Amino acid sequence: MKKIITSTLILTLLISSCDKKIFKAQTELKTNHQTIINSHNKKIADLPFQIDSITTQILIHPIISIDEDSEKLINRSSYKNNNIVNQGISQYGDVINGNIVNLKFEALNTNNLITLTSKEIQINSITFLRDIYKETNKEILLYSVIDTDTNNDNQINYKDQSTLYISHIDGSYFKRISITKKDIIHHYKFTLDNQKLYFNTLVNTNKDNILNTQDSIYYGYIDLLSNNLNIIPYTPI
Repeated sequence: MKKIITSTLILTLLISSCDKKIFKAQTELKTNHQTIINSHNKKIADLPFQIDSITTQILIHPIISIDEDSEKLINRSSYKNNNIVNQGISQYGDVINGNIVNLKFEALNTNNLITLTSKEIQINSITFLRDIYKETNKEILLYSVIDTDTNNDNQINYKDQSTLYISHIDGSYFKRISITKKDIIHHYKFTLDNQKLYFNTLVNTNKDNILNTQDSIYYGYIDLLSNNLNIIPYTPI
């Protein structure tokens, strides 16, 4: 019997059903108090972190976006008054959260920093796929990312819809899990017997701000054993 890992990772920013309204998802996203990506924010490097108990020894340096206000800059790692906002990085097991706009990867004892991406994005969370590692020895990161102005307000921020990216543990082959440039992840699952990540995505074709079966649906899978994490479209129907 095939072993299947369903998408129960702590990625609350993803769409969970085909007919969920975008505006409802945006309301849920707002509770995370994510920082808007714009010219008024300052980008700094937070302290690096490691993923424990894996073969490859990589330090990951988060680049975070914070308010330029000096007091917030100094106190970014503490909770203040009623504003339950930590502008630093939090790590809970294999999940990392924060106002992350980029990452830099450093192999131990090299002092060489490799930048994850040149794109203007917001990374809401990073998850190390521990179960995949146990089954395949592949060290893979899954990212919840906002990269598109989905609500057409000329900003990329917490109000926009998130999607998924994937990469190796050193940041190599960082890529969007999608078939087209405009689709948003809808559902995904891992199958360990054939080492693949299957997914489908949706495009809001009729521009009604509701993701449903009236919109375009795409299907694909990622070969998790391939060095470049190949994304392969397929047609199940």
